Amino acid sequence: MISIRSLYWPGFVLGMLLMTTISCVGFAMFFGINQRTLLDIQASGEPVWTPPPPTPTAEVQLAQAPRSSTDATEYAFRIGETVRNITSSRVNIRRSPGYRGKSGDDILAQAQPGDSVVINAGPNEADSLLWWLVQYQSPSGVITEGWMAEATGSGVVIMGP
Repeated sequence: MISIRSLYWPGFVLGMLLMTTISCVGFAMFFGINQRTLLDIQASGEPVWTPPPPTPTAEVQLAQAPRSSTDATEYAFRIGETVRNITSSRVNIRRSPGYRGKSGDDILAQAQPGDSVVINAGPNEADSLLWWLVQYQSPSGVITEGWMAEATGSGVVIMGP
């Protein structure tokens, strides 16, 4: 047998829902709320909100003008100058300037921290970096000629006095 107490909460919830529905319908009938469509509002000539026109803003120029390889005073290094790896990590010396989309065989050698290189040519811009053709002699005496970046993409300087 079902006790009266077990029906209290379901009955309470149903009663509240019924009272809420009756109250909302009565409120709508009393204040005369009716359904209006977007077409009714537009056809009535009432002012309608429209978004403001976009405000033009100045564009920031991030790219620098291309550098001329004929003006040697513009660059940090000169051909024939000896510079070294001033980072605390190994730096790749590559077959060609650039690092994006290259296979592993593009790396000819790695200059250790503090190792010196002689600049033979450059600079050449690739992958938004300046690359110098350098001659590198490894600690074992092997001489390699390849391209070394002046700095990393994040701005860490690689080559210095």
